[in-house]
Amino acid sequence: MKIIDIPNKYNEAAYHEAINNQVNYLSKSEGVLSIYQIGGLSTPGISDIDLVVVFKDNFKFEENPRIANSAVANYLFTHGLYGASKSHFSACLKFTFFHNFRHLYGEELDLSNPTPDYLQKELKEQIALEFLFKMYINLAIQKSYNTIKLRSLFLHIKALPYDFEFLNIEPKALLEMVQEGIELRNNWFHETIPSDTVISWFKQFFISYESFLVKLFDKQKMFSPALQFKIAPNIEIQNDNALGYNRRGLIWPDFFNLLDKKYFKALNRMNQFTFQVPLNVNPPEIISSYFKYAETVDSYNKNHLPFFMTLTSSLKVYK
Repeated sequence: MKIIDIPNKYNEAAYHEAINNQVNYLSKSEGVLSIYQIGGLSTPGISDIDLVVVFKDNFKFEENPRIANSAVANYLFTHGLYGASKSHFSACLKFTFFHNFRHLYGEELDLSNPTPDYLQKELKEQIALEFLFKMYINLAIQKSYNTIKLRSLFLHIKALPYDFEFLNIEPKALLEMVQEGIELRNNWFHETIPSDTVISWFKQFFISYESFLVKLFDKQKMFSPALQFKIAPNIEIQNDNALGYNRRGLIWPDFFNLLDKKYFKALNRMNQFTFQVPLNVNPPEIISSYFKYAETVDSYNKNHLPFFMTLTSSLKVYK
């Protein structure tokens, strides 16, 4: 098994420079109302930067905001920026649980969540199930490709305790494996960790994680807008009584892993995955509204903010 996406050490100054340059670039647009950072920098070199850009309603920003970034800045921004109109940003606070907003530029907006606590509970359970399932997809693809995307894995594993909290569960056996992964992350730049240690942990973690999800989805279904849909060109989701997946395609020899991330992208073009999970297409009103919001902002961003991600679940339907 090969390891790619290996973290590079950067100090906080590099992050602040990348953030400031991005804010300076965006602030020159008359359509930008506010810019926020989400989260912090707990482990420089592994932590990524999450920025939310709030635009005037109906304003079109059709430039890629990262086009002028340095190679270092693009490393620190592991994904695109989040973007939303002012109206959609206000609405997103009803359906998402992003926290630790730090105001960087422009108008300071109301960040309170207007959703009643009892409805927040339903939303938290749905969002937790979506993210747990999405992580399973990521892990299964890495296992199939015999390749570990290490920094990405370090980023995702730290968020798992939040999902357990949202579901009000404490899977002790899995939590032990999660804590081992977090310790690998915390110690990555302080000691030499052999590849065999990472690979051994990944294999045990996958077995524990899959076993946990099989039991979890045996007890409850995840709400969904459809019983069959795609979340990426090569990833299809299907309703089934039990969690599982299958793959069709070609896996190249290990030496192609020298291409690092390009190898992973090439394999995605050569392979098709079908993931099975118990689904329920009859959600309560708050979840139905959440799905409608996700569809609305996805369509809006494609037309108005094509280079910005939406403030919604990563399990949105691919179109």
